Amino acid sequence: MASAAGTLPAVKDHAATSLPPGPRWPAAVQTAAWAVALPRVLDHCRDRYGEMFTMRFFPSGRRIVVVSGKELAKQVFTASPEVAPSAAGVSPIAPVMGPSSVLTLTGPEHIRQRRLLLPPFHGERMREYEETIVDATRRDLEDWPLGVAMTLQERTRAITLEVILRAVFGVEAERMDAMREALGALFMPLTVPMVLRIALTRSTPGRPTGAFGRALDHLDTVMYAELERRRTQEDLAERKDILSLLLQARDEQGEAMSDAELRDELVTLLLAGHETTATSVAWAIERLVRHPDKLARLAEEIDAGESEEYMGGVIHETMRVRPVVPLVVRILKQPLRVGGHTLPAGTRVAPAIWLTNRDAREYEAPTEFRPERWEGRQPETFSWIPFGGGIRRCIGASFALLEMKLMLRTILAELQPQLPPAPRRGPLPAAAGARSWAGGERIRRRAITLVPGDGARVVWTRRAA
Repeated sequence: MASAAGTLPAVKDHAATSLPPGPRWPAAVQTAAWAVALPRVLDHCRDRYGEMFTMRFFPSGRRIVVVSGKELAKQVFTASPEVAPSAAGVSPIAPVMGPSSVLTLTGPEHIRQRRLLLPPFHGERMREYEETIVDATRRDLEDWPLGVAMTLQERTRAITLEVILRAVFGVEAERMDAMREALGALFMPLTVPMVLRIALTRSTPGRPTGAFGRALDHLDTVMYAELERRRTQEDLAERKDILSLLLQARDEQGEAMSDAELRDELVTLLLAGHETTATSVAWAIERLVRHPDKLARLAEEIDAGESEEYMGGVIHETMRVRPVVPLVVRILKQPLRVGGHTLPAGTRVAPAIWLTNRDAREYEAPTEFRPERWEGRQPETFSWIPFGGGIRRCIGASFALLEMKLMLRTILAELQPQLPPAPRRGPLPAAAGARSWAGGERIRRRAITLVPGDGARVVWTRRAA
């Protein structure tokens, strides 16, 4: 039963705690599989152990309980933040985003920062970004090659980076080449050996070193210089870009954000605010080009200027079958009853977005791309969770959905995507390789996200007038 605050209470009986079963592979094997083949691992364990299972990690021996399905996801997402706060503050992203990021904060500090960040992403403010999104997309389209295979994700990332820079900094984005360079360096490709080395090495809480650390230092230098310059502007009160709004924001005690807090929130917006949306747009085209009937229906809706209900279905379905973030993690401060188990304090519990979005109890043919399933239907709170859930649901969800819609509409109004020739994949027979390629690009792990394995390869042609 929910408490008066609408969240599940902690379990007081520490003696009755237990963990659900899970794979018996050595911890190093589980860690490596988690790092390089996470969707397969999640699917296998769900099929073998059900909607709750435990995995072990090397070298710490740490355990994580994965849960799926709307009922279990709801139990975790609605648990009191004092009982089940986010684990982001002790994750590898924490030193990058910073201690004052809305992603890494917990408790009252998280609520304060979230309230300060909400106004730029709420209500009428959203309409002010529409022209920025469309203009950035059209400018980038001018350089897209026609008739040859192109890696789409590189271009969608360039568009969404430009959009978030303009949304955050306003007209000053024109001179943000140093910022673009610094951000670009943070998205270096991750090879399989690099992912394995990260996964099998005991994490440290310190600031990143090496090339990544130097790129982060450079980004901070540029960021603090811009904050100092912006504070001196006389027209600050009239400006509508996100940075200006945040500089003027005040909490309930009338306090403004410090430069350190602003730095962490801006880095979070810039990094998290463009990579995930760029990947979702790339996945949408990757799915559509392999379903020509659905692509044709969407193009007809765009040409007719209709209500865009099918566009909404394409977006919802893409984020359902190809969620960019596969799971989110909470770390229990007190025992918590989830499903048939009382999980002990210290347990990391992870609602699996990948599994919950593909729950056969909620979706017919759950692995198939069917945008039409959303006709006359809106996503339910805990069975469609690409943005997470509860009080930590992604603050930029509305912005991301708007950006996806406008980018897809602008691109597909001018260009027609086609499936490119299958890339070479070693000694596989040509026919088998072609079938696999036509069925879809493999899913590749990139840091904490799931991206198209070949970058969403597509050939573009100009649509007939």
